[in-house]
Amino acid sequence: MQARESSVAVRFTNFTEVGTSHRFKHPQFLNSVINEVMEQMFRGLMVGQRLPVRQIRIAMFNLEKLDTHPTLWGRTHEERWGAVDDVAQMLNEQLGKTALMTGAQFALRHIDESQKQPKAKCPFTPQREMIAKLWGAEGPAKPMQQTLFD
Repeated sequence: MQARESSVAVRFTNFTEVGTSHRFKHPQFLNSVINEVMEQMFRGLMVGQRLPVRQIRIAMFNLEKLDTHPTLWGRTHEERWGAVDDVAQMLNEQLGKTALMTGAQFALRHIDESQKQPKAKCPFTPQREMIAKLWGAEGPAKPMQQTLFD
């Protein structure tokens, strides 16, 4: 686990307490970083104190799973995607605009002719198209008109 926040509280022999906390910019698991911050917080609390110390409490909270991804591209999700975007842009500048494409860019480039200008998707089919689909190109056979006097 790695901590996003840490705190130090000091209780003196007369049961009075002072405390402080610190929020890290990124979750931390390195002892060297955490120890340095804890020491600075403790020294800041003890400035001007003359009473003997009864208890020191330290806490780390707002815990997250340890980030096991390598830090080559950055520590946060945003830093990693930013680094990938920078490298992709650099490759496209050096090798041409299509050196590196996303799946969507590739699909759009190789789309077949029927999909380049798709029909508008209207929920209502015009009558002439509906007739052609149902009856063929000629339309329905005209019913014979009967007269009342036949």
